[in-house]
Amino acid sequence: MNKATANKIYIGRTMGVFVGQFNDNALHKHYALQISVTAFGEFQITDENNQHLFYSTCFISSNIKHRFSSDETTLIILINPISTLGHQLAARYRDKKIVNLDHELKPLVDFLIAYLNDGNKFDILIDNLTTFLTRFKCACENHFEDDRIYSAITYLENNFDRIVSLKEIAAQSFLSETRFLHLFKEKTNLNFRRYQLWNKLVKSLPALEAHSITETAHRFGFTDSSHYSRTFKETFGLSPKFLLSLK
Repeated sequence: MNKATANKIYIGRTMGVFVGQFNDNALHKHYALQISVTAFGEFQITDENNQHLFYSTCFISSNIKHRFSSDETTLIILINPISTLGHQLAARYRDKKIVNLDHELKPLVDFLIAYLNDGNKFDILIDNLTTFLTRFKCACENHFEDDRIYSAITYLENNFDRIVSLKEIAAQSFLSETRFLHLFKEKTNLNFRRYQLWNKLVKSLPALEAHSITETAHRFGFTDSSHYSRTFKETFGLSPKFLLSLK
């Protein structure tokens, strides 16, 4: 592998992309949906029953306990489950915890191979992945089956540049705060606080590059570096310290 291809990372509004070698020592789960792809060989995933599973490509649903280990360069894509793409992928692999990717998603392997052959162009890999995965975005007008929650998600996406409070989004949806929280969980199967944390953590990344984990934690309203690090790993499956090492 060209050294230029090692340990790369991109995190956007709804998708994070990691390329490198990953070996987790602890069983964990995270909020993001996960797609994992290797160009050569296989990686190992250990499930909550301590069963060792081997894949060259796989999909892992949200909040599924697993341990990931690979000596090969691996492409990992983490996707916000409430995003349009996340909703479609969750529906595509409904009731599946850990499963091989289906045929339509196998071109992801080709993108990884092309990148490994030209490791100086990580931005091209991101462009290729973004363009390709756009095909899998949900086309339904309201995939939350409730106009108020659909409107709320749209409002949140349109105001991604700031943290929208519970009070504000509940008023925007013409609901009490308690009713909004209940309805959001009912229609998305995820809680609103976790959705907010994804946005908050993504916004924290530029600060994390320039400041310590402790300083970044305080800047974005976390109690301390431990709280920030724990929330980060619960969301993305990687610690901010490890993420910084990928830089």
